[in-house]
Amino acid sequence: MTGFLLQPGRPGAFGALLDECARAAEDFVRVAESLDAAVYIEERPCPDFGTISPHIVCQHVVYAAWYYGEDIRRARGFEHATPPGQIPTRDALRQGLVDSLRYTEAAIDGLFEADNAAIRALEFRVSWGVLYDPEMLLEHAIVHLLRHRRQLERW
Repeated sequence: MTGFLLQPGRPGAFGALLDECARAAEDFVRVAESLDAAVYIEERPCPDFGTISPHIVCQHVVYAAWYYGEDIRRARGFEHATPPGQIPTRDALRQGLVDSLRYTEAAIDGLFEADNAAIRALEFRVSWGVLYDPEMLLEHAIVHLLRHRRQLERW
């Protein structure tokens, strides 16, 4: 679990959320890495392109994790960075998710001692139209990993 974060075990709500996100990421990657190479790229008919194959699901998960950090950084007025490139293989998945979670971890830096008013002042609208603050978005990030882990388990 510790490989996904630079500083696991930080205090407070944000420390807990980051640790749980790293735990969910480890479980997600473990399931993805257990898939046979042929199954990993197997495509199934699906109305949602983002779920036609395990490979595409993994790509989606890495990008989503990156953009959670990007949304928080934008709300805080931080500089933006280029998202990771495509995740071509199962072997590249872990590093892509590490990079994304560490980007999000850096976006949270300085909020570990923030009070509720300071956190709520950072509300922002995400691409799918919902209004979040950094705490709520990290809660969503955990469930996002869990949901797609379950999807891969059933592939």
